[in-house]
Parts: sequence; structure tokens; C-alpha cells
Amino acid sequence: METTQNCSTIISCEIQIIRARNIEQSSLGKNSLFVRCYLPAGNNQRVQLNSQEIISSSKCDSNLFWDESFSLDCMGTQESINMLKQGTVIFELRSRKYLPVFGKNIGGSQVLGRAEIPWKRVFESTEMEIEEWAIFIATNSKNNNKGVHNEDVKPPAVKIAMKVNIKETTKVKKNNRSWDESCACKGYCGCNGCNIFSAEDYEIFALGAALD
Repeated sequence: METTQNCSTIISCEIQIIRARNIEQSSLGKNSLFVRCYLPAGNNQRVQLNSQEIISSSKCDSNLFWDESFSLDCMGTQESINMLKQGTVIFELRSRKYLPVFGKNIGGSQVLGRAEIPWKRVFESTEMEIEEWAIFIATNSKNNNKGVHNEDVKPPAVKIAMKVNIKETTKVKKNNRSWDESCACKGYCGCNGCNIFSAEDYEIFALGAALD
């Protein structure tokens, strides 16, 4: 069976939503709390991912833990790495009214605040990984006015970890294989051809996000 070998780059990214603090339990009530992530997908498109929805069991916000990770893995080139560096992940802290119907929460969600973390900051870190408290700024004028008049109230924050791992690999391509089985993209990223993960295929990289 005829085989060919060539080198490519495996790009592995991880976003971890750890916990929240400075959440006003009186205003949250029985509403559930979750984090929504928007990942850049090229061509001015974004991919939306939601964390699990949690409900605090006490008045202490130390119980607001997610400890949840999103993993993104695909093959790419230096061009796709450069595109990733230019992207920014947008995080929204949201609450949803707790209305259990058939075991699920229903109803729309409300944005409590928004934060942004550029991938470039992760790439420029020592180990290409960061862990920080992201401050979520209120997006509506009502909440902004509250923040101006009461400086003692701390804005909500979520501890977020992000990391990138890049390694070279030798890919073996067999004639009877439609894609490289080591790639989660199932061939859509271009691993079944000569141009692996071109700029036009950047959207597929983001769409390959999977919740651990």
C-alpha cells in the first residue's frame, strides 16, 4: 500500500471556566448563572459555546464553581497560527430565570457583564498559558450607572484559564483513507489534501470546539 509522509502542526487550545466571585446573590435569586464564549471563526463569523448553568445554594458566592473546559484541536500551518493570534475570545456572564420544565431551564438569558481576552496574550505568556480573574463590565446603562454611584460594589469576575499547545507531527497519508484519523476535523480542515488548514478553513477550526 502506497503511503506518503509530511510534517504538519497540531494546534491544541483549551479554555477553562473555573469559578465566579462578586456576584450579588440578592439580585441573582434563584436564577441560574452561566458563561457564554464567542470564538472567532474567520470571515467576521463567531462560534458560540455555553458553560453549564449553576445555581448558588447559599448567600456566599464562593459556591459558584464551574471548573469546566472547552478543548479545540486541529491540524494547521503557520498561517493558521498567525490567524489565531489575531483573534479574541469574548466572554459573557449571563443569568437565566429558573423555570424548570421537563427537567430543563427555559426562558431568555440576561447579560450581567462582558470581558475579552485576546489569544495573543496567551501566546506571549511564558508557558503559553494564563489564568486570571476576568472582570466583567456591565453592558447596559442601568448597571453602569450603579457602578458609578457605588464605588464599594466590586464588579463580577470569573477566573478563566487559557492555554495553547503547538507541536510538529509527521502525518502518514494512505491512499485508502479520506482524512487523517488523528485530526478531529474529519477531513474538513484540509488534512486530506496538500494545503493543510488554509486561511479559508479557519472557520472549521473553531467549529471543531468540543466540550470536555
